[in-house]
Amino acid sequence: MATAESFLVPDVPHFELDTFGEDSGAVALTDPTHDIDGDGLLDTQTFESGNALVVASDMDGDGDADHLTTISDDGAYAAWEFHRGPDGVARWEQTDDGTLGNG
Repeated sequence: MATAESFLVPDVPHFELDTFGEDSGAVALTDPTHDIDGDGLLDTQTFESGNALVVASDMDGDGDADHLTTISDDGAYAAWEFHRGPDGVARWEQTDDGTLGNG
């Protein structure tokens, strides 16, 4: 069975779960270890932040996460997408949230 420990890498991005939100800046991936889209390039990194597992993916290959999902120890999760407007202003948009549980 896969556990959070089996996906951890020693060099993790700078990320603060408690302060992350729409106005947070780019999250640079420091050491992608997974190829989520199967194109042969490592694009995803998993790491811990506080009491949560973070899955961050760089789908456009620029070195910064485009998609980010957090899953807390209590089952709360949130999914985010990174956008940069024509004016260069960066922002994160929350695309999903909820609580994992027995269904």
